[in-house]
Amino acid sequence: MNLYSVNQEAYILLATIYGGILIGFIYDLYKAVREIFHPKKFATNLQDIIFWTIISVVAFYILIFSNQGDLRFYNFLGFMLGVLVYQYLLSKWIVKTLTLVFNAIKRFIWDVIQLILYPCRVGICLLGVPYDYCKKKTKPVYYKSKRLIALPGRMMKDTKRTIKNYFKKK
Repeated sequence: MNLYSVNQEAYILLATIYGGILIGFIYDLYKAVREIFHPKKFATNLQDIIFWTIISVVAFYILIFSNQGDLRFYNFLGFMLGVLVYQYLLSKWIVKTLTLVFNAIKRFIWDVIQLILYPCRVGICLLGVPYDYCKKKTKPVYYKSKRLIALPGRMMKDTKRTIKNYFKKK
């Protein structure tokens, strides 16, 4: 049985409060990522698993290094108190800041992608001009050849219809 002094217990309580603040920050980070990227159901489930794994590791790490893994009531109280302090004092500003940063990163990545794709678009346009010219010049030939290829089938159809009408009883 481990007996702690008041100083050690205060240190443990402060460490768990710090852990609660860290957990609150991780939760806000998670909320900001979901708000920016709007993941689908599978991605949301995967993010939930990752979030809870990270939270568990943080809590385990804090408990191991602050009081060798002993669970006490004030550990849970410290985590809850830390999350509440973070939620009421820091969360609003942190979420706004994270959202601004993630939007800036998202815009930057989009701009880089557009910059990388620009030469491809120019190349497609350069290939598109001769294609459009060739299409314009060969269009009449294409439709004439299509009509000529379909001619025997149309002639057979017309012949059958004429024979059917000729032998039709009046």
